Amino acid sequence: MLVLSNEDVERILSVSACLEVLEEAYRDLGNGEAATVPRYDVLSPSGNDCFYEYKTMSGVFPKRKIAALRLNSSVVKWYAKAGGLRKDKLPVAAGDRFVGLVMLFSTETGEPLAIFPDGYVQKLRVACASAIAARYLARKESQVMALLGSGWQASAHLITLCIVRNIRKVKVYSPTAETRRRFVKEMGEKVSAELEEAGSAEAAIDGADVIACATNSISPLFPGRLLRPGVHVSCVKPCELDATTYRSADPLVIHWHEAKPFHIVLGVDPESIPDVADGWRHPITREVTPVWNFPVLSQLVNGQHPGRASEKAITCFCNNVGLGLQFAAVGSEVLQRARQAQVGREIPTDWFLESVHP
Repeated sequence: MLVLSNEDVERILSVSACLEVLEEAYRDLGNGEAATVPRYDVLSPSGNDCFYEYKTMSGVFPKRKIAALRLNSSVVKWYAKAGGLRKDKLPVAAGDRFVGLVMLFSTETGEPLAIFPDGYVQKLRVACASAIAARYLARKESQVMALLGSGWQASAHLITLCIVRNIRKVKVYSPTAETRRRFVKEMGEKVSAELEEAGSAEAAIDGADVIACATNSISPLFPGRLLRPGVHVSCVKPCELDATTYRSADPLVIHWHEAKPFHIVLGVDPESIPDVADGWRHPITREVTPVWNFPVLSQLVNGQHPGRASEKAITCFCNNVGLGLQFAAVGSEVLQRARQAQVGREIPTDWFLESVHP
């Protein structure tokens, strides 16, 4: 069994390879040749207005002979910031760190094949989903992007979206001026597009061909009435966009049919937890057509849905819930490249096997 670090994964996994394997997995999912298991979140009070959150999702990718389990064991907290509500994971594991793991299994023998942290893969798989959607929905001549967010996830969105479209200019907005200024300086060296600060979300989206939301906000980032014909919009959480945006979209493509994770709440009223109450009670599930009627990303990739209908249409991709299949797909690529590059540490597979019938 192979043990890898985030640094190992980042060194061997290219963004283009991640895009390719995920598109392959989405195509198989749309054709009924791969499976994804819904995400489950368990929340329990842990003191100081914090909650313990145990999150799992899994998937099976038969073409690559890989199954994957992704789990997070986290302490989280909600807080108000810049007029909206935010959620953060707190680095309270030993050494001010986080706990997120991916385990890979062989679909031929059932044996565990690898284990590695989920951080780098997590960032890329979310951004690649947005980029793949943009490949099918954004106008081919799109050149100006508004990037709302300047953190970990926003950096991956910048790189992946610049790969699938010939982006020349990126207007970056996040509430903290110092943070977005540092982002523009550091990330401007990683893409050929020109990066510039925007003083507000409204200023960022003005004139943009593509709007990418990549924040930890659970409040809408801008009013949908400001959207212009032909723009493509994406989000990493449904609550980043308002009902007007969703109603304006043609098409509105979602990531998967489950409207939200399955939540299990212990010790408190579930309605007291923002993710359960307000954060996921968003326009898709509350004010717009039932979620199962929307096309999903895998139907774009395998051709079941035609994508953009006209140059003037407002298109939208809503990443409403993560898919365990993403970790099986990207994990299969990581494992293949790690073996080729002889990266990581081998430990005895026998440690994880048993002679007793499970």
